[in-house]
Amino acid sequence: MSLYSMLYNGNAHESDRQANPKGIALFFAVIKWHWGRLIGLNLMFILSCLPVVTIPCAMTAMSAVTGRLVQRRVCYPVHDYWRAFTREWRRSSLCGLALFGVLALALFGVLFYPRSGMPAGMALGGVCLVVAVFDVMTMMMAFPMVAFTDLSVGRVLRNAVLVTQMRLGWMVLAFAASAAVLVATYAFLPYTVVVMPLFGFSLIALIGVFAAWDGMKRFVVVDPADSGREDAR
Repeated sequence: MSLYSMLYNGNAHESDRQANPKGIALFFAVIKWHWGRLIGLNLMFILSCLPVVTIPCAMTAMSAVTGRLVQRRVCYPVHDYWRAFTREWRRSSLCGLALFGVLALALFGVLFYPRSGMPAGMALGGVCLVVAVFDVMTMMMAFPMVAFTDLSVGRVLRNAVLVTQMRLGWMVLAFAASAAVLVATYAFLPYTVVVMPLFGFSLIALIGVFAAWDGMKRFVVVDPADSGREDAR
């Protein structure tokens, strides 16, 4: 099977596509139907992250494609990826600056406070760890929101924080599943050395979008046909 065929024709028979899975069954169905697209998407993501400053743009673009797969919409991975990458670069970059800035400060606190000798050092380090985890979960909500809404940067960030709180259980599960992918990949090296370059990032993105989409649909978004996206209420 050629790379073009994997990206544009998918990997499922027509009879499979006529099924209508729900919940977690849909997540595994997307992997079954679109594993070729997920591999191609993973490679595009890695390449577009190489300049480093483009990582937020790449995360939005990844969310745009995986979101369309979760919604079972027509998807042209290369076109949809680069359209989101270039069209939303400003909002992506500003959201990334805010979210990665908070994450950097929180991780610094995790390292600094327990070693500071302060009486409350361990407690402060624990608070910083909670902030770091919550910030990562907010990223899972924020970048799909950039991809599928026209909200301003401030409203994306505010809504991402609020919806993450409303959907905290799902977002914690998504964070745990994503962390499990990373831990398993590291723990079973060198046998898992191909996981992240081949499909690890797209799998993590799919986990995040799958967990975030219902909350976005209920509380923020949106026109699922992408034909005139609405502002958050």
